Amino acid sequence: MALKTLFAYILALFICCSLSAQPAVLPDSLLAHVRILSSDEYQGRRTQEKGNLMAGDYLVQRYRSMGLKAFGDSYVRPFSFYNRWMKQAFNGRNIVGYVRGSAFPGQYIVLSAHYDHLGVKNDRIYNGADDNASGVGALIELARYFSRRPPLHSIIFAAFDAEEMGLKGAQSFLDEPPVPLDNILFNINMDMISRNEKNELYICGAKHYPFLRAPLENPARESRLAIAFGHDEPTATPQDDWTTASDHGCFHKKGIPFLYFGVEDHADYHKPTDDYERIMPAFYTAAADFILNCLLVLDKDWSGIRTGKGK
Repeated sequence: MALKTLFAYILALFICCSLSAQPAVLPDSLLAHVRILSSDEYQGRRTQEKGNLMAGDYLVQRYRSMGLKAFGDSYVRPFSFYNRWMKQAFNGRNIVGYVRGSAFPGQYIVLSAHYDHLGVKNDRIYNGADDNASGVGALIELARYFSRRPPLHSIIFAAFDAEEMGLKGAQSFLDEPPVPLDNILFNINMDMISRNEKNELYICGAKHYPFLRAPLENPARESRLAIAFGHDEPTATPQDDWTTASDHGCFHKKGIPFLYFGVEDHADYHKPTDDYERIMPAFYTAAADFILNCLLVLDKDWSGIRTGKGK
């Protein structure tokens, strides 16, 4: 073997081993994203306010540092909407990047999490650590993972704005999609994934799309968490049916399969006490790892899963 060829081989092997030695999700990075985004400096990240703009810029910086591709010349996809209840017009910003698939670049998975929250009310900051800095932290870390290990299908990493004002960011994304809707295979949405006293994480959506359940049974059994399927019964009360409770609802209305990962409401839900200090680090890391494992399974054999012929 020529010396130059041997050197190239050794270098490639070193890089491969270095990447494989790294854990799938880095707990310190995961928690750091939540700590930053849910700090008082970000003022509750209410749509179009300063803290929200800072959060969007933070995402842009992370996307750029990982080398995610953009649709066009920017990760920022602005949109406007009118809030009838508040009788006010708002400007929102979705932050969208993607990793190109190695085998099926024209087929897209959308991984999403909303980065806005409730802002400041009566001089109290609603930091929204679990809701939903936790989902955003996982979005960033999974983007980092796939930026180094390209998936088979292209993955869009969508940080949606204005979820708290009626899923407006997700609605805008689907009204003016960066790729044809027919090319979107499914959506995985993360909203509140960092704490649960019963060590329980829910997967919502398999009732509507039954073919999505079987592939996730093995990852569920292997998880350190108690994984439960549910909260997607059409006959359930509005509080128990999460089908349209977050951004995944917009995908469902377009006929795009979805899986929503989240926890049941806790005492700090939509309260100023939803702070970083109440995050459960072990639970959160396990949740992010589990979602990654589910995504890897679905990416690996999507065609077979969709037709019922998967492994």
